Amino acid sequence: MKKITTSISVLRGGRPLFIAAFLLASCSLNAEEQSEIIFSDDFENRSEVGKNYVTSLGDDKSWTVEDGILIARQTKESHGCVIRKEHKFDDLDVKFDFRFTGGKSFNFVIDDKNEKSVHAGHICRVSIFPKRIVIGDDKTGNMNLEIRGQRQNKDLPAAEKKKLEEFLSHTQSSAAVDLETGQWYTMRVRLVGDLMEAYLDGKLITSLKSPGISHPTKTKFGFTVNGSTIDFDNLAIYQNPK
Repeated sequence: MKKITTSISVLRGGRPLFIAAFLLASCSLNAEEQSEIIFSDDFENRSEVGKNYVTSLGDDKSWTVEDGILIARQTKESHGCVIRKEHKFDDLDVKFDFRFTGGKSFNFVIDDKNEKSVHAGHICRVSIFPKRIVIGDDKTGNMNLEIRGQRQNKDLPAAEKKKLEEFLSHTQSSAAVDLETGQWYTMRVRLVGDLMEAYLDGKLITSLKSPGISHPTKTKFGFTVNGSTIDFDNLAIYQNPK
C-alpha cells in the first residue's frame, strides 16, 4: 500500500481547537515550506524504470517498477545497485517516500561527474539505516581521493590514523532513528550553500555545514541500495531553496 498523507480535525468539548491547529500548521509549513515542483515521478502506469534514469552496478532485476513503486535490490556482492537522475544544480530541495522491505541501507547520493578530486564524482550524501541517518560531505571527507588513500592504507601510523578520524568526524553528522520494516516514510533532503539537511516525515533529523557541500556544479543525484529490498515512491524536485 502506497503512502497516503491525510489531515484530521482536532476537537475538544465539541469545538475545534483553532489556535492549536493554526500553530501546528504553522510549524509544519516552517519545516516543509517548499516552492514549485520542477520534476516529479510517482512511477505509475509503467513497468520499467524509464528514460529519466541511469542504472548501474546491477542487472535487470536490480531496479524494477511494480504497482507504481520503484523497487531496488542489490544483485552484485561487491557494490550496491545504483540509480541516478541527471540534473544540473547547485542547491537542491528533493522529497521521496521509502520503506525497508528487507534491504540493509541506502544512500541518497549527490555527484558531479566532472569532479576529479573525489572517487566516482561523489560530492555529498545522506545514508539511511534502520537505526541511524547520516549526512556526509564526500568531497572533503571519505570520497576525497587523498583521504580515501589514507583510509585504505593499512600501514598508516596510529597517530596519523587518529588525526584522520578526528578530521573525518567534522565531515559527518548523524542521528538515531527507529525505522520499521514495511512502513512508509517521507525523506526530504535540502541543500543551501554549505548546509545539508535531512528531514524525516517533516521533522529535521540532522544537518551538516561543511565546505564540500557548497560545490557549485552538481550534475546528478540518486540512490545506492545495499541488500534486498528497498522501495521508493513519489519523487519530487522543487525549485532551488532560498
